[in-house]
Amino acid sequence: MNNKESFEFFVEEMCNNAVKSFKETEQYKLLREKLDQMDRDCDSELKRDEKAFVEECFELLLSVSGQEEHYVYRRGLLDCVNVLKYLGVLA
Repeated sequence: MNNKESFEFFVEEMCNNAVKSFKETEQYKLLREKLDQMDRDCDSELKRDEKAFVEECFELLLSVSGQEEHYVYRRGLLDCVNVLKYLGVLA
């Protein structure tokens, strides 16, 4: 594994750990309850084909959001390193 691959693995693991930690918070539990309620509402309010379309839309939104989350997390780490270099903390 080269340095770039190692860094990508490191960032991925840090991000996964941050997400796991977030999922243990009360904030996430409340959000999860809202999502579950929304799912129940879709079950009762939408026809089968409408629900399939809505679920597909939500899956795409969640996928895009997850990719954005990983990008921002990685970018934050890189920006942090650049700030530390600028301040002379890192060589």
